[in-house]
Amino acid sequence: MSARGHHIKVTLSDQEPARLDEIRGDEERAVYLRRLLQEPPSGTEVATRTEALAILTRLARDGRTTAAIALEKDAPGRSVADLRA
Repeated sequence: MSARGHHIKVTLSDQEPARLDEIRGDEERAVYLRRLLQEPPSGTEVATRTEALAILTRLARDGRTTAAIALEKDAPGRSVADLRA
């Protein structure tokens, strides 16, 4: 009998299960998600371009100038004000 007694229902978008399967490798989904709670993420993994842009956008919205500049270099014509909208 398992000591685990809590169940959490999570609703994913159409793309999220595919992304989960991509990053978990051959581990079962539940095992991979449980391990994420127990182990900090590896600092050696490089963010994808989409992940990096999401991180930069969040930082720019929080007023981080360096992140805003990096985003402007990536998407010319887009201003920092556009990020706050």
